[in-house]
Parts: sequence; structure tokens; C-alpha cells
Amino acid sequence: MLTTARRGWIAAASLAACGALLTVAAWTGLPRDDAGRRAPVRAVDTAELELLHTAGELLVQDCMRAQGFSYWPVPRVPHPDYRDFPYGVDDADWARGHGFGRGIERLLDEQAASGPAGQYVRGLSDGQRDAMGAALLGPESKGLEVRSPLGGTLSHSDRGCVTESWRTLYGDARAWYSSSETANQLTAVRTGRVNQDPAFGRALAAWSECVGGRGFPAAHPVRQREEQLARTGPGAEAQDVPMATAQAECARSTGLADTTRDLHERLSERIRAENGAVFDAMRRMQVAALPTARDVVARHSGS
Repeated sequence: MLTTARRGWIAAASLAACGALLTVAAWTGLPRDDAGRRAPVRAVDTAELELLHTAGELLVQDCMRAQGFSYWPVPRVPHPDYRDFPYGVDDADWARGHGFGRGIERLLDEQAASGPAGQYVRGLSDGQRDAMGAALLGPESKGLEVRSPLGGTLSHSDRGCVTESWRTLYGDARAWYSSSETANQLTAVRTGRVNQDPAFGRALAAWSECVGGRGFPAAHPVRQREEQLARTGPGAEAQDVPMATAQAECARSTGLADTTRDLHERLSERIRAENGAVFDAMRRMQVAALPTARDVVARHSGS
């Protein structure tokens, strides 16, 4: 997965707080039910996810303004060419244009530094920044809790403008945090299961032989990308495009891309079935929130 750049203190805080909305798109399919049982509630589509995210950001902006702070809504997708590759880059055209995405990350960082949000935050005193963080995310990271499927407990403040936006959109901030954050964490569970599947291991061995033969020896595409992005300087960056292209072309030619896609879809369905109550709860709240979201966006469009 390409790492999202830290686009200014306030933008990063907002993305971290609202990260569940970014992940929900990966769970839009519904498990089959051939036994005639009542189908789970429908998943929202991409346009509706965009609507919910936009409305949430506008609600945060209103809340922050009421507390004396400026806030600039953060887009759901940080850049038009941003892509998520949880099992390694497998799009050769994208790799030829972007390598491993280093340029996109740098552009986002530069825009954050020179943009209005970054300038605004830099103009605040340390005390004002602390107060702004408390207004946005709550004074303490507790009040909302959920057990992570990866182990341990996750928590979030039950106060602050982000939580207030959840409360306005979804009615029950505690239920929303529990279901959406669990769904968010389950993406890592799915990625882990794909990587542990014997079919993935067989395809990975063929991929490793392929990239090694092209001069880029590696055991795993994600680790290859992480190690390459950790290297800096013109010499390192000059290798981004040829290495990423080799990674993507080998993923296609060896069948790794097809294998990961099939495993991803099959394991997504299995995880949804195993956690049906979580996904139903999240989807019901999303569908129910759509009229409020439309009202929020329409109100701001007319103002």
C-alpha cells in the first residue's frame, strides 16, 4: 500500500481520524446467499462514499469554526493518480508513469506546506495548536472503544469535531466507530490471509525469479517497494520506474496479479460472511446517513 503523505499537521490528523471511510470502498461487494435468506443491507457505492466523506468534512469544518478555528476539508482521495497496491504494484502503465509513487507523495507534501491549511497551522502558537488538536479529535483518546480483530483495543475520544460529525451523520458515534473501525482493521486481516495462502506463495516464488532475472532481486513486492522508497537521492530515484515496471510486469507474466486478485475476492467474501453483523451495522448506518449527507452538502453549496 502506498503510504499517504503527511500533508500538514491538521490534514494528517483528519485523515487519521476519518480513515475508516477510506477503507470501506474495499468492502462494497455482498456475500452470496443461495439459501433464500434475507440479504444483507446493500453497500454504498463509490459516489455515495464520496458524498458521506464530503459531508463529514463539512460538518467538521462547521464545528471547528464554531470553536474559533479554521479548517480545510480533506479530499477522500488525496491525488487523482493515487493508487493502493496492497500486494505490490501490478499496473505496468502506472509504474511507468509513477514508479512507486514517490513523486505523488512529494507533491502532496509540497502542497501541504504551501497550502492554506499548512500556513494557518504554522501561524498558530504551540498552545493554539494543542487547542486545535483537542477541538478536532477531542481532549483525550478515550470514550469510544472497540476490540481489534488484530488483537488489543482501539480507542477514540467521544468528544471533538470528528466525533461530532459522526454523531450528526450516523446518529450513534459509538456504534459507528465500532463497526467502521473493525471493518478498517479487517483489511489487514485479509491482506495477511492472502499472503499466507499456499497459492500466493507459489506465485510469489515465480515472481521473485522473474524480477531477479531482470536485475531487481527481491523476495516480496511490498518489501521491495518499501526498501526502494527508503533509499534517497537521485541515484535511488532513477531506479524507481524501472524497478516498479519490472515488479508490475512480472506480477502479470507469472500470474501473481491474477492469484492475488482471486484470493482477495474470495477471502473478502469469507471475511464478510464471518463478520456479517459488523458489515450490516456499518452499511445500515451509511445508507441511513445519505439524506443527512445530501442536506449538508446542499446547504454548503448554497452558502
